[in-house]
Amino acid sequence: MKLNESCSRREWLAEVFQPWKRQRAEGVQGRQAMPVTVPPASAVAAAPDPPVARVAVIQGRFCVALTSFCAVCVERCPVPGALQITRGMPSVVADKCTGCGVCFDVCPAPRKAVLMLPLAGRLGAGPVTNMNR
Repeated sequence: MKLNESCSRREWLAEVFQPWKRQRAEGVQGRQAMPVTVPPASAVAAAPDPPVARVAVIQGRFCVALTSFCAVCVERCPVPGALQITRGMPSVVADKCTGCGVCFDVCPAPRKAVLMLPLAGRLGAGPVTNMNR
């Protein structure tokens, strides 16, 4: 079909896609198979990464205690003194926090108010809270 001939859009598209339809109907016959390399079993069962030391951080803007009373994380923490209530908001004492994640699991906020951060990134000690954001 030439460009200067008048034809419908349907006819033109059928002409353009005809080679593609033909190749698809032929399937794999016209294609060459790619060689597949399988890694050895020892490489597949590699050792998992070592656990990373973590510390909990409370995001005040997502905490339910910002608008009402909530102390679920403080009540459920297995380490005495790792979480405390300061000015009505829970806060984490980073030196005592073991990073077990119980506070993260029990947080009732729609968006979890507890973050688990790597311990290596911690700059200072004492209560860690993020009430300004």
